[in-house]
Amino acid sequence: MKIIITVIAFFISTTCLMSNDTDISISNVKIMKRNKPTCDRLGNIYDACQWMLKFKINNNTENDLISFCSIIKVNKKKYKLCGNKAKKKFHTKANNSTVVLTNLSELINYDNEKPKPIVSFIALNGKF
Repeated sequence: MKIIITVIAFFISTTCLMSNDTDISISNVKIMKRNKPTCDRLGNIYDACQWMLKFKINNNTENDLISFCSIIKVNKKKYKLCGNKAKKKFHTKANNSTVVLTNLSELINYDNEKPKPIVSFIALNGKF
């Protein structure tokens, strides 16, 4: 029974994160290869084997999300992931959501040959 509860808690913690005030939340967190079929068939041609982080930012307010900052944990190391309207990253309209695809090779120099990373969101903040 304890194992089932632990698995459920882990799944919820990796797929959905809400800020303290529930203005913004993160859901649908996935770690994947950039182009898995090409990677399996041809190898890392055209950077097909890079690890990608895909997630969804949900803006639950009546205002546009201007900037977003989060702390992510990748295999026991913490990194800051930020963006704003000027960079055209993470900008989300009022009561809407945005799917974000981030390249872990570019963001933190995560090697393509390493096993699938374990990623979790620790904190998130946004400006409206």
